[in-house]
Amino acid sequence: MKCQMNVLLVAVVIYTAVLVVHGAPSELVITPTGGLVAFLHEEATSLCRPEGSPLPTNLEWWSVIPNERIPENITLRVYAAFQQQNLQLYFKDVWSSDEGTYICKGRASDTPIDNTQSVSIYQDITIVDAPTVQNPVIDTDALIKCKVTGNPKPLIEWQRGASTVLEAGGRYIFEEDGLRILDIQEIDNDVYTCRATVHETGRAKSVVIYVEVSIPPEITDPPDNVQGVEAFEAQFHCLAVGKPTPDYSWYKGNQPLTDPGKYPQSGNYLTVTKIDNFTDESLYRCRAQNSAGEEYAEAFLDVIIPPKVQDIRNKTDVKEQKDVWMNCTISGEPIPTVVWWKNGRTQPFVEGVQPDDSRITIFKEGGPIYNNVKSSILRMQIRNARSGDRGFYRCEGKNEANDLLNEQQLQQIWPPYRRDAELLVSFKPLVSFEYPGDYYSWLDNTVNLTCFAEGWPTPDITWWLNGAPVIIDNIYYRKFGLDPLSFLQVKTASPAFFGVYQCLAKNSEGEAFRNIELRQAYPPRHEPNVKEAQRTPTTVMYDIIPTEDPNNLPVIYYNVLYKLTNANWQDAQLYVFSQGGPYILDGLWPETYYKVVMRAVNLAGESEYPSREMELLTERVREPYTPTFIKYEENPVSQYSDRYLVRWKEPGSGGRQINHYQLTYQPIVCNDDVTCDQFEPGLPTMSVLVMAPAASEMLRMLFSGQRYRVEIKARNSVDYSAPDYLYFTTKEGNNPISNYVVPPKLGSGGIAGIIILGMFILFIVVDLLCCVLFNCGVFFFCCAKDCGRNDKEKSIEMEDVKESGLPDERPFASYLSLDKLREISQDEGEINLAADLRERHSDVEPDVIPDREKTPIRAKPSASKQTIVLVREDVPEDSFQDEDTKPHSTSRDSTEESDDTRQPPRAPPVMRSLKPRVLLQHSSDSDDIKKPAYSVSEEDEIGDSKDLQMTSSDEDDDSIVPGGYSHTHPSKPIVFDPRYAKKPSSQKGSRELYRDEEPPHSYHGSAELLQHRASPRRVPPAIPPQNGGHPGPYGSRELYRDEPTPAPAQSWQDPQYERPLNDVQSGSVSVGAVQPRGYGFGYDDQPHDRDDAQDYDPDYNPWRGYKESSA
Repeated sequence: MKCQMNVLLVAVVIYTAVLVVHGAPSELVITPTGGLVAFLHEEATSLCRPEGSPLPTNLEWWSVIPNERIPENITLRVYAAFQQQNLQLYFKDVWSSDEGTYICKGRASDTPIDNTQSVSIYQDITIVDAPTVQNPVIDTDALIKCKVTGNPKPLIEWQRGASTVLEAGGRYIFEEDGLRILDIQEIDNDVYTCRATVHETGRAKSVVIYVEVSIPPEITDPPDNVQGVEAFEAQFHCLAVGKPTPDYSWYKGNQPLTDPGKYPQSGNYLTVTKIDNFTDESLYRCRAQNSAGEEYAEAFLDVIIPPKVQDIRNKTDVKEQKDVWMNCTISGEPIPTVVWWKNGRTQPFVEGVQPDDSRITIFKEGGPIYNNVKSSILRMQIRNARSGDRGFYRCEGKNEANDLLNEQQLQQIWPPYRRDAELLVSFKPLVSFEYPGDYYSWLDNTVNLTCFAEGWPTPDITWWLNGAPVIIDNIYYRKFGLDPLSFLQVKTASPAFFGVYQCLAKNSEGEAFRNIELRQAYPPRHEPNVKEAQRTPTTVMYDIIPTEDPNNLPVIYYNVLYKLTNANWQDAQLYVFSQGGPYILDGLWPETYYKVVMRAVNLAGESEYPSREMELLTERVREPYTPTFIKYEENPVSQYSDRYLVRWKEPGSGGRQINHYQLTYQPIVCNDDVTCDQFEPGLPTMSVLVMAPAASEMLRMLFSGQRYRVEIKARNSVDYSAPDYLYFTTKEGNNPISNYVVPPKLGSGGIAGIIILGMFILFIVVDLLCCVLFNCGVFFFCCAKDCGRNDKEKSIEMEDVKESGLPDERPFASYLSLDKLREISQDEGEINLAADLRERHSDVEPDVIPDREKTPIRAKPSASKQTIVLVREDVPEDSFQDEDTKPHSTSRDSTEESDDTRQPPRAPPVMRSLKPRVLLQHSSDSDDIKKPAYSVSEEDEIGDSKDLQMTSSDEDDDSIVPGGYSHTHPSKPIVFDPRYAKKPSSQKGSRELYRDEEPPHSYHGSAELLQHRASPRRVPPAIPPQNGGHPGPYGSRELYRDEPTPAPAQSWQDPQYERPLNDVQSGSVSVGAVQPRGYGFGYDDQPHDRDDAQDYDPDYNPWRGYKESSA
């Protein structure tokens, strides 16, 4: 065994030695091995490498088919090239013809050797024909195109939608060029995927195809035959359905319409413009086309020639009782229908003899041809022509064109389709009696007389007066107007211009005339017959019976002059009553005496005969008059089941503004058809307050099918009015109120209110803690005013007030509360003002506030300084007199006066403005006190301004006005210190009227009616008396229903009421001694002092209710 192994080893060594000595055999190695796979139109290469010993040389590449050597030229598409000892075969762009066998040849020691390389050409997947959107035609075997090429041949798969893989069979046939779907329908619309794969190369490609089945066009609305009017336009319309949406084109006959100016096309519409009778009457075709097919429809255009009046003529030379012919020629296609009209007739003439006038006959004949268009003639014969036959006659033609065109288009036709001809029949003048035959005028007035005369030829009109011709001098007589209408303007400068005028009309056929009487008019010559009808606190109604004066102008209005009883007529106010009424004089004051005079006015002026002088006493202030419901039917039924709208008439206010209306509505039960006064048990009674001046209210929360009674009452500052009642029934129906009332939801406003209320309570708690712990805060400040004083200090201050006046050197004013007024001593008539003044003027400099510790409070009032306190009870809030500017006082010890001693009411002051329960303290130096005076602005005198001004008599003094005050609302006086109130720059001491306040006097009527009168002055304000302060009739009133009777007056000789007076200027207030009750007034146009003023009866003092005291 060992011997055998040794022999084998020796053999291997010998073989190796032989190889070393002789080398490996020569060969050509080609890569890639196993053949070259190249892709069409791409690059490819194969390498031929020599190996062995000897090493092969002279390498070459040869193709088998064709058998030729591959050149070593790099510019060629296929070439060979050496890389060191290796030979490379290159394909720059592989073609399908390059597929085959290639040989690499060489020589080894002159021995030829070779090796072969097979080249396989692969073609990548290419989708040749596969549109992404395809529209196969419905009801066909449609091919969904997807043509794919490749080498090796790709395998084709089809997928519908997202996941459905189609298999060949049934309606689906897989073809080389795509997928064929048999009898394709709209349900086959979907997204299809064509996918190609080559397993040999691992290549794959796909394309998504949207398939939407197309439908050939179908004309559902073909064009209609159209009638078009010559020179106008016609339009065709065609509508087709299909998928995709069809496109439209139009043809005239078989020729496409290509002129967009003559035949504009817009989608499925065709318009033929400027229709020509010869060229445009034809057959027109509509073509609807899409990818699935096309369809045609046709229509005919019939051209209509409108009527045209070719010939018509006027007749102006016709004599009366002569025959006349009027002809009218009209052309058109179709031949028009022709009629004759006469101006003023509502119906045309008919052919033949007219049933309403046998003198007129209509004939119809054929006419000539105009531009190849036929015409007809309509002839009208009028026998025995009269003047009434004159006028305009209209010839009018009508055919289909009148229906196709509107009136504006018909007016564009020329010659027109209707024309007028005038027939003039000569006749003598006819004077019209349409205008008045009697005229009125007055001296120095101008009047126009009118005359209208017809005739042919046109008559000439002249004017005569009392048989003599009127000379037109353009001073007293002017003639104007165009015949046959003539106007004569007469200026009646004297009675000679009045009389009978004659209008004379003359032409060639004859003449005619008419008498016109011009009468002289006068202002009304009788006094008005006036009777008082109704009286209220602020108005009075009259009945005026007109006085007949047949020979004069009628009354157009009445001038009413009214004044206060004791005022002068120069200061009376003017009111105008229009004729016919109602005759209501308003703007009066309650419980006031007036005098009223009326005069009638017509166009000639104001009557010289006034009515009797009528005495008038307005009623006292009372509750409103009864408001009345507006009832549209006897038993109204609401159109709603849960609400009803009520309306009422605004009643008389009773002398005070109406504040509100109270509406109370209750469900009721009717016992019978008449009685409905029992309330429905278990149902609520509702009440609503409606603020004036509203005059309607919607009653809500009602029950359906229920009868209700509504009560209304008006309220002013006095009391409620008497009620008025209304009955109604709600509508039957579903009403949620009848079953359940939905609880209200808390809205954002309620939430905000709760938050504000919580913050306010928190503030109160914090302020109380500050007051208790730290002696500060609002509560501490308020309590410190009164809580810091004990009863002993209050009594000391009361004693101080009894002994002394106020030490302050400046005038001041202060409004005190009712609690302060209770501190007035009833026995001594004195008032505790010291502490109150300190509190109310705590923000004033220390040197102007009285100091109790340093300044003696007790002092006797001197003649140079006075302090007056006025306590006012409830008085009318809408009075106009500013009484706060006048000093007053009240007796302290007098007893109450009996009601039996009251006198009848007299005229109150002209201007007053009194506030309820207001204490006004006025302190001033009597030597330099500014005495207020009343004046009225220029605007007030003509009634355009509502500002009642109160000015100081010293116009240039800019110092502080003592006793000044301001008003903003009658129930809320403003605490105002006049020491710091400068006089207004424009209106010194003025105030604005209240919201519902009217000026004391105003003018009524238009400015034109007042031009003939001088602007009346306002009634001047009443002035206090100068002879010791006796109460007079201007300052009196009666007590109200629950008003206490004041104490009687003290003796006028009481020295505490005496003080010196200063002279005042004209028109200013003259202040007398302070009066214990009421007011006394006097007035004079000249400067005066107390001895020159009017002296009124001291026993007459109906104005009570004021408490006055002097401190």
